[in-house]
Amino acid sequence: MANDETKTVLDDTSAAAVRLMLDRLADHDVAEVYETTSGQGPIADLAAEAMRARNIDL
Repeated sequence: MANDETKTVLDDTSAAAVRLMLDRLADHDVAEVYETTSGQGPIADLAAEAMRARNIDL
């Protein structure tokens, strides 16, 4: 089990796949991904990046 000091990262291929999936989601779904991850971790970082690029507000 990971503790607060553990940092999870995605390799380049996995990050590209997540970006592709986020690009195909509707705006509200991208926001839901961010909220589901509680804004923490590499998936949340990519969702936040997509939200900034698409001007999506929570």
